[in-house]
Amino acid sequence: MEKFYQRTIKETSKFFKADQKQGLTDEKVKENLEKYGENSIRQQKSPSAWKLLWHNLNNLIVYLLFAAAVLSFTMGEITEGIAVLIAVLIAVATGFITELRAQKSIDSLQKMIFTTAKVIRNGHLMEVESSTIVPGDILFLEEGDAVVADARLIESKNLACIESALTGEAESTDKNAEDIYTEETPLGDRYNVIFAGTAVTRGNGYAIVTETGMQTEVGKISNMLTGDKNSKTPLDVELDKLGKAIIIAALVAAFAVLIAGILTDQQFIEMAHIAIILAVAAIPEAMPAVSTITLSRGMKIMAEHKALVKSLSAVETLGATSIIASDKTGTLTENQMTVTAITLSSGEKYTVTGNGYEPSGSFMENGKIISVNDHPDLAEIILNGALCTTSTLKEDNGHFEILGDPTDGAFVVLGKKEGISRQTLLEKGTVKIGELPFNSDNKFMISVYEKDANRTLIIKGAPDVLIELAHPEEQVKEKFFHINHELASSGQRVMAVAQIKDYTGGLTEDELIHSFNGLKIQGFFGIVDPPRKDVKESIKIAQEAGIQVKMITGDHPQTASMIAREIGLNGYANTMTGIEIDRFYKDGKLKEHIADTAVFARVSPENKLQLVKALKEAGNIVSMTGDGVNDAPALNGADIGIAMGVRGTEVAKEASDMILTDDRFGTIIDAIKEGRIIFDNIKKYVSFLFSCNMVEIITIFLSVIFLLPMPILPLHVLFLNLVIDIGPAMALAFEPAEDDIMKRQPRSRFDSLVNKKFLGRIILSGIVIGIVAFGFFNILLHTNHTLEYAQTATFTFMAVAQLMHIFNVRKNSGFGLDKSFFKNKILIFAILTSIGLQLIAVYVPFMNDLLGTTPIQASTWLIILTTAIVVTFVVKVLKKMFQLK
Repeated sequence: MEKFYQRTIKETSKFFKADQKQGLTDEKVKENLEKYGENSIRQQKSPSAWKLLWHNLNNLIVYLLFAAAVLSFTMGEITEGIAVLIAVLIAVATGFITELRAQKSIDSLQKMIFTTAKVIRNGHLMEVESSTIVPGDILFLEEGDAVVADARLIESKNLACIESALTGEAESTDKNAEDIYTEETPLGDRYNVIFAGTAVTRGNGYAIVTETGMQTEVGKISNMLTGDKNSKTPLDVELDKLGKAIIIAALVAAFAVLIAGILTDQQFIEMAHIAIILAVAAIPEAMPAVSTITLSRGMKIMAEHKALVKSLSAVETLGATSIIASDKTGTLTENQMTVTAITLSSGEKYTVTGNGYEPSGSFMENGKIISVNDHPDLAEIILNGALCTTSTLKEDNGHFEILGDPTDGAFVVLGKKEGISRQTLLEKGTVKIGELPFNSDNKFMISVYEKDANRTLIIKGAPDVLIELAHPEEQVKEKFFHINHELASSGQRVMAVAQIKDYTGGLTEDELIHSFNGLKIQGFFGIVDPPRKDVKESIKIAQEAGIQVKMITGDHPQTASMIAREIGLNGYANTMTGIEIDRFYKDGKLKEHIADTAVFARVSPENKLQLVKALKEAGNIVSMTGDGVNDAPALNGADIGIAMGVRGTEVAKEASDMILTDDRFGTIIDAIKEGRIIFDNIKKYVSFLFSCNMVEIITIFLSVIFLLPMPILPLHVLFLNLVIDIGPAMALAFEPAEDDIMKRQPRSRFDSLVNKKFLGRIILSGIVIGIVAFGFFNILLHTNHTLEYAQTATFTFMAVAQLMHIFNVRKNSGFGLDKSFFKNKILIFAILTSIGLQLIAVYVPFMNDLLGTTPIQASTWLIILTTAIVVTFVVKVLKKMFQLK
């Protein structure tokens, strides 16, 4: 692999046979395109329709239903076999269609960040599709341009790039085409090359493209990512357990019936038929469909809350999040540098209100709003700060954005708050006649302006540098250093502004650097990246929900800790640096040290991945945020990788499970809440479906044991499972959040949905309602009613009792018939629909012939309703007595 940062400009040009003035010819572009391929990052392929279909077919429940259908056909029960196959079709088709729609929605939102680039070809500067850029192309880049390929600079004029997507460094990096390196050099220190995925913040330059597509630094990181997570999500684990539980239940029920039949001298064929009925009764045919609908609905709701979730299982996993490892910049903060404090050289202190780049706010002294015009020295320093910039403020439908250096932008916005605009001043006769751009060596920038033959030199930069340049008296110097320390110790970045009035020096770069006679420090500015307005409340909600929030930043520990305190982060004083993370990780002790640490500062991308691994080893379910290419491995390694949709790179989005389309921390909390609601509702409908199936198993099993005819027919079982139960079960997916949803501790990675209490509730409900159903059938059978009438009445009682059981499962505590019940209109409609369908099954002649039912009398209905109500309350009381809530 060539290391072009170690090659001269001439060597690089010769390697690619590139003419720096003429660029490549069309023929050479075509040749290189065939040789190197398109300049694009390989995207993870979306699952095909066939793969999604197989995912829904490859299901334990589906396998059992197929087996039951085959046995039914083998025994000549054609109608039952067809009915079971219809059950399979409904379960598979519903899941497949829902997942296919969700995937299409995700695919439609995938966008490439970079679309065009300026390049010299055939001697002309032109704009071309970035995918057609090839090695050897001569790129032209200027302020605001995105870099679309890795390239060796051949010319640079005050060029600087933001490389945070690769290096994690928030500040611009100065570039210099003339630099050359003889040794292996870290990525962030290669100043003579530019990288795909970064952007130009200042100056301009030309560069020879050296790598494209997957060969770029961006591509290499992308290539390291695996398409799938290594570990199963909590929901996957739980559904696997449920599937196994279903198989065991079905086999136990079928085997028990066969043994009972043999012991009571029943015909084997008849017992085998009953065993199939029990197996079908044990299988909640609607569960795959209901699960998919619940999760896809959650995906839709999260999208409405600006959170695009890329997989159905990730929707529920969010609800289990126990730790959010969040970037500071842009997620917890606005990512908009803002001047909040001004201290003049005379000692007067002012604060500035307003947030981010929106040019509105007030100037205050001692807590009172002031007029800047009444404070000439303040007005002058604000004016000079605004003039000594190169950035511009752009507005688009009320959204403000800085083009250029973010810190520079803070001074532009500050001026706008006082009605001062560099552009307006230039239009009114103020002329810029000299400029020395900021660079990392000097740590300052200089602007020289002239108006009415009077010249003023303005210098803005690092306080310690400007203080030394001004040569103040020792006492004054100490005062200035004290002001600088005071602002810095409060977590602010400090910049100083100084001027030379009536400037008479030269305007060349060398003359400007050596013309500081008469330089006077005007004052100091405290600059912060302010917290987002809603982040403090969101963190409070997260912490009340037992979720630990950990801040990750490249900032100084003291600055990070101050921001953490401001946003209400528990344990904000507990900080750890990237160096410490690395040391503890190598010693195998990181897991022990990070439990109570809230702030991680000076963190590298490698540190992020180390944190994810250690947190997961400790049993946490980790959500990690990121936006840069360098964040991709950590995003991929987290249980839930969360990419920023506004400023995130394509590689970060590809590696993530969720994309925030508004980059808000509060959106993560909204998504976690929705995930918890979904898990609650999954428990509710699983409990409902299994309880209903248990009722059918108990009722049939008791009839076999006591040598009675079947209390319900096989088609009754399927009608209950696929017609009566499925609507209300699906409607439980629309249950609103319970009052304590964000007051509970997050469930552990090791917690199980199918635990003792869960099974206890199902068994208790099934036994109580099943025994009553069996007793009801037995009484009817021995009170001058036909078998068909007794079966129809029992079938109807089971339908009504199961619908009444909704009120025992829809609330974790308390009874389910309360005010919140009437908020779920879909559930009300589903229950009424199921009642209507049961009436059709009992009273419509065609259905009588199909299902083997017969109309029942009003007196029987009265007994059914009364008994169902009583048994519902009995189950509720017993659950409370046995502490199965």
